[in-house]
Amino acid sequence: MGTLGRSVAAAAAVCLLLGLGGAGCSNTGSGPDLNRLTRPRWASTPAPAPSSPANALRLLEWCYNTKSLVPCRELFTEDYRWYCSPLDSAGAGWRGMPWTRDDELISATHLFIGGSAEQPPANIIRLTFERNFLVYPDRYYTHFPDGTPRDPTGIWHKEIRTTVALQIGADDGNTLEIRGHATFYFVRGDSALIPEELRQRGVGPDPGRWYIRRWDDDTAEEEGLAPTRPPAQRAPSRATRHAALAPQPTTKPTWCWLKIQYR
Repeated sequence: MGTLGRSVAAAAAVCLLLGLGGAGCSNTGSGPDLNRLTRPRWASTPAPAPSSPANALRLLEWCYNTKSLVPCRELFTEDYRWYCSPLDSAGAGWRGMPWTRDDELISATHLFIGGSAEQPPANIIRLTFERNFLVYPDRYYTHFPDGTPRDPTGIWHKEIRTTVALQIGADDGNTLEIRGHATFYFVRGDSALIPEELRQRGVGPDPGRWYIRRWDDDTAEEEGLAPTRPPAQRAPSRATRHAALAPQPTTKPTWCWLKIQYR
């Protein structure tokens, strides 16, 4: 289903499937409508340069709001990974396999432009992160497993946890709304594993450029309001966080669900 002419039926099916009704999909009334789903003013400005972790995240926000794929392809490292919350039943099929840079770009392409086998492309996207980001050293890169310091002050590796408000609009006025939190992990360009396609274009190690190397989706947690973890708190290991826990029923759309639908 890759044409806008079939968006109406597909958007309605999404609403019925999720049981959203007026809460998440609406033409008029209490739900958000397409006329109000306009891009933020900054979305018409040039793409932010990823010269810092905060600017790299603003670039991702800009890419979604403008449905721009080229700068999106330049954001993620070769070893990039995305993780769906273990509490999100939508991600059950991806528990045992990594979501890579290729998966990320395929999903974004289908969402922005072509649509997937099950869903039409978005007509309008509005993504809003927090207005001001708190940037901390990446918790996964503070020390080696033996306790030896690796990057404890976050010179090369940073972390941002932010609120998420994402709305996807169809051409019939229906919208799908996702809210919650996500955590992003960044690496400086002189420490990043740069994708081959960028290296072929002459992109090399650059301390003035930052990349996204990991993305943890928590939009399924606690009604989308998972508490912010302080940077000094020891994070769960990757194996613990992404173990095949008994998934809880997902009663609202999540970013995990959306990504997989368009993959």
